[in-house]
Amino acid sequence: MKIAEYTRVLSYVFPIVLRRGSSAYNPLLELILYRNQLQLATEDALYSDGKRYRPLVMAFNSIRERLVNVQQVLALGTGIGSIVQILNKMGHYPSFTLVDKDSMIIDWASEILKDFSANKNLTLVCADAADYIDIAERKYDMVVIDIFNSRVVPQFVTGTAFLEKCRRRLNPGGIFILNYIVSDEPGWQEVYANLENVFHSIRVLSNDMNRIIVATA
Repeated sequence: MKIAEYTRVLSYVFPIVLRRGSSAYNPLLELILYRNQLQLATEDALYSDGKRYRPLVMAFNSIRERLVNVQQVLALGTGIGSIVQILNKMGHYPSFTLVDKDSMIIDWASEILKDFSANKNLTLVCADAADYIDIAERKYDMVVIDIFNSRVVPQFVTGTAFLEKCRRRLNPGGIFILNYIVSDEPGWQEVYANLENVFHSIRVLSNDMNRIIVATA
């Protein structure tokens, strides 16, 4: 995506809306440039924040020594590809499969990631994550779940059935990452219990209301 240099400079002063759209799943989507990083925003949530996307930065920093063995990555919930940008910045260039049910997000991500994925080993899929996990044939070294409706994680994401399917898509010792927002403590305890039933070596990282789960298959 070509962005004028003066626009990049101005973005350090205030956020600049580069593009605005509406889709079947998101009444408002905005592509924003802020401090020279592209962001994807809805009316009340930030879905991507370039290389600064805090949940994934925290997750990857916590497993930095294991990233060298990650060759195949499945991301359910694409945003505009912060996962690609962050791992590339850290010097890792695995094969990525990015899945999102919103075709507008997929289109924007495809355009933006042409500038970031150094090895171009990137597949974008427009599909519902709940359906895709059923038909996926490949196994992965890492599965990352970053799915929200506004600020709410859909209920199916934290159900045991879906989590089991994600685990089966992982190679032995593979890494599972889930970005979750806690809205109430009993709900979070139920989610954690489901994760414990499916995965090993669960680590929880906290970032305000976010809980970033890093687990091993």
